[in-house]
Amino acid sequence: MRPVTAPRPELEPEPAPVLTGDTAGRALQVVQRVARQLADPERVEAVLRAGRRPDSGAVVPPPDLGQGPLGAALLFGELARTDESMRPLAHRAIARAAKGLSTAPGLGLFGGPAALLAVAQTCADGAGDYQGLRAGLARRLARRRNEHPAPAGAPGSGVAWSDYDWIQGPAGTTRLLLDCVEDPDESGPDITRALESSLRRLTALTEPVRVNGRTVSGWWIAPGRQATAELRATFPDGFFDLGIAHGIGGPLSVLATALERGREVEGQREAVERIVDWLAGRLLHDEAGPYWPAWLSWAEETTAERPATAYTRNAWCYGSPSVAAALYRAGTALGRPEWCRNAVTVLNAALARDQDRWELEGPTLCHGYAGFLQILTRTALSSGDRGLAAGCRRLAGALLDQADDDAPFTFRRLTGDSTQAGTPTASAAFDSPGMLEGAAGAACALLSATRTAAHTGRSAHPWDRTLGLV
Repeated sequence: MRPVTAPRPELEPEPAPVLTGDTAGRALQVVQRVARQLADPERVEAVLRAGRRPDSGAVVPPPDLGQGPLGAALLFGELARTDESMRPLAHRAIARAAKGLSTAPGLGLFGGPAALLAVAQTCADGAGDYQGLRAGLARRLARRRNEHPAPAGAPGSGVAWSDYDWIQGPAGTTRLLLDCVEDPDESGPDITRALESSLRRLTALTEPVRVNGRTVSGWWIAPGRQATAELRATFPDGFFDLGIAHGIGGPLSVLATALERGREVEGQREAVERIVDWLAGRLLHDEAGPYWPAWLSWAEETTAERPATAYTRNAWCYGSPSVAAALYRAGTALGRPEWCRNAVTVLNAALARDQDRWELEGPTLCHGYAGFLQILTRTALSSGDRGLAAGCRRLAGALLDQADDDAPFTFRRLTGDSTQAGTPTASAAFDSPGMLEGAAGAACALLSATRTAAHTGRSAHPWDRTLGLV
């Protein structure tokens, strides 16, 4: 008797990218144009010199993922996944940035050795490229963490952004260490020790502290430890930051991602739960739906009743989408679908809010349309939510409408008519090739929106891990 063969299950079709058809074609044309404009580093540096103030010092302090030419390498690395001709461009950008490493600051993910390591990892993507460079940078990053751990301070003394955040502090660099420890070219006892030290530091940050007779969260930013004079004046009693860039969203993302990777220190899982519970208690509502504020003052956090309204924006750095992105990352990593559903609800409410209240500044990632688009793209591809997919098409259209044929890098960095804390100021535009605040990041977001979830999932070191989205 011939064996009975069970019918093969029907494979579900791969979900389509959030951008298709003419919009996807238009997006890819713009991405390719940006890539061509960034391909010649001497031209890029000439544009930067031309726009530089006479007293501003070096053109760009390399390596720099904020506004510097190194950001172009991330774009070339992503394009190289389907186009090998992009690899030499990535290599040239990495090599030029490496020449300035000796004078580069070593603080945080977006400048110095960590920035160069992030780019080299993405451009190598498991192929063994830049082996010596990556190994050396990983050791340098681990050595800094092991020799100069973030200061713990006295109980209740409060923290500064640099003690914990994504941009300047250990949250962002811990995300890199998670990749280092899994790569045989980069791993070693010093890497493991640095990773565990960072996870313990971020876990301890979530422990409640007593301040002025009140029990508050350990990530309270103390008076005098705010990053700018304006923030010190705005929040004289300190404040609590919620977003990914400088707030508790960054530690939430990386602590959850570490658990997903099987990297856990004592109390880490409880720390994630503690952050999520705290965020749930700070959710506000308006006519569009639920939202998170960008930050809370001491009075707003310690009052008996939650404030009825608070400042928010639809950016990656601050505001409702930023917090929702961190919550969705945590829900995905820990298998908590209710967290993911809550994040999707908040993102749909952000889309429903009057666009005049989005508080976005131009096309770039940090404060602009590209950052909101990348959050929506990641979440839409993972969740399958149709409202978010429609939002991606809306955001991509708005971003493409800001492409400037006369700009040297197509997308210009814009600053709004108010500062971070809301002080009125004059708006301005700059030509930046960078990832976080320049054309490369805007192009990366458009490129991501033209790709499927399976395509992005095959990437070992996707570019937007530098944003805490994966």
